[in-house]
Formats: sequence, C-alpha cells, structure tokens
Amino acid sequence: SVAQALEFYGPVEDALKQKLAPVAARRALAAIEGEFGFTLPKGSLKGLTELAGLPYAHHQFQEIVSFMTGRRPNRCSPADMKRDGLVKSLVIVYEGENAVAKIRDVLGPTDPSKAPGGTVRSEFGSTIMVNTAHASDSPENAAREIEILRMDESNFTQVVRRAIAETSN
Repeated sequence: SVAQALEFYGPVEDALKQKLAPVAARRALAAIEGEFGFTLPKGSLKGLTELAGLPYAHHQFQEIVSFMTGRRPNRCSPADMKRDGLVKSLVIVYEGENAVAKIRDVLGPTDPSKAPGGTVRSEFGSTIMVNTAHASDSPENAAREIEILRMDESNFTQVVRRAIAETSN
C-alpha cells in the first residue's frame, strides 16, 4: 500500500532532501544566471534550496513511492492510501550470518552502472532509482522493514502452492 511505502521509504525522503536539494538549487541558480545573464546575490542558493531544491527532493520521493505502488501519495484519498498497491513486488527475507552483507554483494551497488558484471543490478537495473532490487543496509533496518511489510500477513505461500498444484494437474 502507499501507506506502507511511505513508512518503508520514509528515511529515503530525508536522504533525498540532504543530497538532491542542494544539487537542484545549484542547477536552478546556474539556469537562472545563464538564462538572464547576471549573477544572483550571495545567499541566493539558500533561498533556492528552499524554493526549488526541497520541493524537487519531495517530488522525487513521490516518484519512488509511485513507482513501487502505482499510486502517487499526493493524489491518494485516505482510503486509497491503505489499499493494496497497483504494482506487485516480491519480498524475500534472507536470514543468517552476515545476511545483509551477503545479499548486498549479490545485488551489487545501488548504481547499476557501477555494479560488477553478474550482479543482479548490473544485469537488470537501469538507473539508481530503478535498480531492480532493494536490500536493507543494516540488520536494524531489515527488522524495521520486515515489520512494515507485515510478512506474517502475506499470501505468497498460498499463491505458490496453488500455482504448483495447477501445473501438477
């Protein structure tokens, strides 16, 4: 659901604000100065971060949630926020010693262009935002994310068993 995605990806919005907002503000500053042919006063970058950078970061966060759920949070009614997303995802919980490091090694770096050949992201990812797979960055975040996804409520096992039964007959 959108509500789950907002909770799941909540920390990402903060990271986007920290990383993307200043970049967007610098690009806006360069575009304004280039278009109008004059230099804005010192301190303009701070204002542009507030006016353009932070809204851009928020927009990118909305794009992530929309990509993962098929719904834009800012266009959802309260009832739609709790409905299942329109996009289906498969969640796999990988457990064991050094599970986080091992699965992240199999997936490769978040940026598919920097991922070694043979990793999931190098083979199937296209951009940092569309990188095929998510992996928790720590055991603590894994526990938080698993709780949000309510794995105990999943019907995945029943779906697989039905599919196996149908192909067996």
